[in-house]
This record gives sequence, C-alpha cells and structure tokens, in this order.
Amino acid sequence: MNQYGSQRSCFWGFIVICMLTLVGCQDKEDSITTSPTSFEPKTSVTVQATENPTGKIVGQGSVHIDELEKRRIFVYLPPGYETDNERYPVVYMNDGRNVFETNTSSFQKEWKVERVIDQLITDGRMEKVIVIGVDASDGAKRGEEYVPFLDESIPSDGKSAEEFTRYFIETVIPYVDGTYRTIPDRDNRMIMGSSFGGVQALWMGYHHPETFSSIGAVSASTWVAKGRLFEELAKEKEKPNVKIWLDMGYAEGMLIEPLVDILKSKGFEYGQDLFFQMDILGNHDENSWSRRVHSPLLMFAGKAPEQAIDLVVDDSLMIFGSDSSYIRLNPVASMNNGMDYSVSDLAEYKVLNPKVGQVDTSGIVIFLKPEPLDVEVTYQGITVEYKVDYDRLVRILKNKLKSLVIEEKDSSIKILLKPTAESLKATTKDITDIAISLESIGLYTIEEVREDYILLALNTK
Repeated sequence: MNQYGSQRSCFWGFIVICMLTLVGCQDKEDSITTSPTSFEPKTSVTVQATENPTGKIVGQGSVHIDELEKRRIFVYLPPGYETDNERYPVVYMNDGRNVFETNTSSFQKEWKVERVIDQLITDGRMEKVIVIGVDASDGAKRGEEYVPFLDESIPSDGKSAEEFTRYFIETVIPYVDGTYRTIPDRDNRMIMGSSFGGVQALWMGYHHPETFSSIGAVSASTWVAKGRLFEELAKEKEKPNVKIWLDMGYAEGMLIEPLVDILKSKGFEYGQDLFFQMDILGNHDENSWSRRVHSPLLMFAGKAPEQAIDLVVDDSLMIFGSDSSYIRLNPVASMNNGMDYSVSDLAEYKVLNPKVGQVDTSGIVIFLKPEPLDVEVTYQGITVEYKVDYDRLVRILKNKLKSLVIEEKDSSIKILLKPTAESLKATTKDITDIAISLESIGLYTIEEVREDYILLALNTK
C-alpha cells in the first residue's frame, strides 16, 4: 500500500479536491455545520416518529432529548420500548442535532433516522435498536472534537479529539447503559458519523474495538490534515475486529476508494466486514445521508447480505492527482438483505466494442476512440449492459477544467500554469503531472507542454 501511504504527493498537497471537482463543498460544508444554532436546549422533549415516505403507517418509535453535562443527547427508543422488558443494541451517532426530525438541525436538514429504522423494523429487515445522537459542540470546537489531526484550517489541535473520545466512552456510554435497557457489550454497539463526524467515528471505532463492533463513516472528510487519515491507517499493523461501512457522494469530490484498498490490505474482506458505496447522486448533506443510512444500519443489525437481487451501473470521472485520476464504472448491487453497495472490484466486465476502449478488472475505463463504449457488467448472475457516454464525459471534463485558468478555442484548451498554480496554492509541476497522467484516459491529447502553459486538444469525432 505504498501508493496510498504517499498520499501527500498525490492527494492534497495541491488542492486537488478543490481544483477539479464538480462541486467543491467540503470546506464550505463543514464550516456551515460548525455554525452555532439558536435552538435552546431542552430536556426530555418527546417527538413521535412519523409516517415513512411511502405513506404506509409503521410501528413508531419515539425521540426525546436528554442533557448530559451540558451536552444534548438525542434518544430514539424503538416501538414497544415503553411496554416491554427487552434489552436492545445501540447505534451511537455524531452531530446528534441533525440525526432525527426534531427541528434542531444547524441548517434545516435531518437524516430522519427514526423514519428509516421504523420502516426497516416493519419490513422485518432489522432488529430493534436504540439510537443515541450525541450533539457536537458549537463553532470551532466541533472540529477540535472530531478531527484527531493537527489542521490549522479547521482548526483542530489533534488532541481535543482524544479528550472527546474519552468523554464518549467514559461518560456517554455508561450514562446510556445506566439509563436505558441496552445490551451493554461491544457486539451490540455501533458508532456512526458524517463529514468531520465520519472521521471521528472511523478513528474512534477503529482504535476501540473493545467498545464498538461496527463503524459507519459516511462522507468522511478525508481531506483533513492533507489526507493524514490515509497515512495513519496505512501504518496500522493489526486488523481490529469490527465491520466498517464507507460511502461518498460523487459531487463531494473527496478521495475515498483508496481507503477501501487500505482496509483490504489490513485483512478486511469486502462484502463481509467491509462495505462501500459511491453514490453518483450524493451531495454533502443530510438528505443524501438519509437516503443511504439504511445500509450501514443493516450491516449492524440486519441479516448478512447473501445474494444480489438488482444491479445498477453508472460511471464517474475522478480527478485527484497524478496517480489517483480515472474513469470508473460503479456497479451498485442491491442485496437480498436490503443493503446497497458498490461492487466495482467484484463484478465482471465484458467490452462489446473493444476497438473503442478497455475496462480492467476493477472497472477502470480507458478510451481508445472518441465513441461510446458498450460494456456488459455481471455480478452474482445478474448482467446489465451499460453504455459509457464518451461525449458526456468530455463535457464533464470541460466543466472541471473551468476551475483552472484557461484559454479555450474550439476543441483546444490552454491551461495557464502559473496563474492556475497561484490561485490553487499548488506548483506548476503538480498541475503538469496531473494533466499528463490524465491523457491516458483517452479524453484528450496533449499537443504542447511549455513552462507557462499546457495545450491540449479534446478528442472528438
């Protein structure tokens, strides 16, 4: 895994995420989520879980708010909790104010986890669980709590996150186990979070398998501290006994798939204790997380996935660095237990017009001609024919290139290196290396490389 241990050279050292993404949202989005809320803390405010989006009435759990050492704890209790004597597994979630439909969200969007769980329980897909949404601190303190690495841009000191971890394990969990009918062992605890909270959940769960058995890292902000998360996990020597869910929205433009590869190198087996989804429609917001949250919940408290029942294929153009840029097919399997996850490395690919292009065993696409590429994608007996639209990918590339300082004429584009490097706080070599490496994808041909500019021509019919 040396290529991922050296993310410093290809991942963030040159602002690649901001540079060539469709929506550069991470810094902005995380700054929004740290803004203080005007909501006044309340204790034991009960909110009934409502109808599910299909309109079918389900057994309803309830949500209320406790206060623990001046921090709000949002509590979902499953249907029947008040009348039975059962004990339940617990899902812990960061950014608690955004987890349920309680009108406490920092920016008017919620995961609506209570609706999702009520429906999964009604459908017989998931056992009943308690969910604990632990609120984050306001303002800059949120980044300090969640990011375990020094990063002045957040800001985080790399130490406060360890204090928050101790608070979580030594204060929050004992409080919950002492107050509610939980099953108080690691096999029945999950930790989940998104954005900065996804980094915290992954870091805490990975290093405390004696406390948690499952981790959900949703849209984790992998850019923090110049990709330090990749480097640190690559150094880990032992595989913890946990299940891990990772996902990302395409429009977020954050590098995540190499993390899947790092975890595989540690001994995680994809489809058993490691799952990942690239959400082609996903953004960095609670609406997208709500749409995907059923999968990590089922990983924790549902049946194991055994057989695919549907397969949907899309593709993405990812541009991060000289060795982290590609066009990739993204087959997403819907499994018989209700989970949906990407199976790029597990699917089989057959190119129907091989003179046009190639697809490797991991779904990476290379065009040989500027024409649509027809591919058969097969997973667990399900075959889907998919057309990789060359012209569409060229349009996406042109849209991404607009983030740079360019001069455009017909199908030729001149990238002005010095002003681009200055605006992105990168070096001209960084940009040159990325442009040269991308030529192999087959969307353009480099006509000239100079000290001050690169001239490329889009490959068109």
